[in-house]
Amino acid sequence: MTAEGMLEVAFVTWGNVATMMGLLISVISGYLVVAFVAGERMTRSQVVLVNIFYGFISGFLTWALHEMSHRAAIIETAGYNLASGEVAKLTARDDIALLLVMAFSLTVVGSYKFMWDIRHPKTE
Repeated sequence: MTAEGMLEVAFVTWGNVATMMGLLISVISGYLVVAFVAGERMTRSQVVLVNIFYGFISGFLTWALHEMSHRAAIIETAGYNLASGEVAKLTARDDIALLLVMAFSLTVVGSYKFMWDIRHPKTE
């Protein structure tokens, strides 16, 4: 594969990462809307079911986001190395993948906290 082909695959993969981020933001937003609108009125079993489903979906999307961004960084690095003619000039950047995972993981934990606060309001 040529350097241009590898870079094209990398940029398409980065586009898929952006799409995955949008999907994850939509899932988080949907969970927060459910928590705000119906959180108080939900039974315990409904909350457990919603939390398990949300945890599974958000965990899967976060894992997929990490894997896809990691692979995009590797392909992009390989393409730049092939274009420059040096095999080991650049190394793949894992910081982007880890930053995305940390940011979305904190957001998911924060949304669980939001559901908890809706279900257990503090009285002053």
